[in-house]
Amino acid sequence: MKIIIILLMINAFILAEEVKVNADRFYADEKALKSRLSGNVVITKGDDVLVADVVTIDFNEKEEPLKYEARGNVSINATMNNKRYHASGNILIYDVVPNTYVLEGNAFMEDITTNRKVYGNIIMIDQNNGTYVVDGSVEPVKFVFQINDTKNKEEKR
Repeated sequence: MKIIIILLMINAFILAEEVKVNADRFYADEKALKSRLSGNVVITKGDDVLVADVVTIDFNEKEEPLKYEARGNVSINATMNNKRYHASGNILIYDVVPNTYVLEGNAFMEDITTNRKVYGNIIMIDQNNGTYVVDGSVEPVKFVFQINDTKNKEEKR
């Protein structure tokens, strides 16, 4: 039977919005300020959706989430810097306070509106300053994008 948990409030660094978490299992350690969800984990906040096998959430003393760590079959559909993205990898770490994402292992990210895709071992996203860093230490980084070559179109006329 699925457990459905509604977290109270996201901290002041993110707009207050209801977060819904579905999982097969839930474990909380109030002293360690950690929660662990496992088995078919789906976390939804507005239009953003995170899917993974296991998600660990670290909280502060006010029960506000500080860090999300997702492992196994990680997939996320989210809006970042006013653009819609789909991303996946073996591990996803989201640090709430610095507003950063790190995808590790078979990392993939697609800007859905422009159809730009990037593949690498590690993809780091800093939402506050809009920077993206891709590491290809296992295999070379691959970047796929479309260009409209207006010069060639004009020459063909």
